[in-house]
Amino acid sequence: MSKRSSFDIKKKILELVKSPKTFAELERKVNTGFITIKENCEELEKFGFVTIKKISKHSANGKPYFEVKITEQGINFLKSQ
Repeated sequence: MSKRSSFDIKKKILELVKSPKTFAELERKVNTGFITIKENCEELEKFGFVTIKKISKHSANGKPYFEVKITEQGINFLKSQ
């Protein structure tokens, strides 16, 4: 099995965050590690393709988490691919 490129991972993340997703949800759906998801989301945020929002308390476990959502710029980028 060949290794996925960073671009492929970022594109998959953008496709998934049309509705807000947590890092943990992305980790499972993209089938990669937490650090990879976090770093790729942070890079996408620098380019203005997603927003990352810290939520102070999860309703299920009370722990803080991060929610990732695509921006208009991210949607336009996906359409151009």
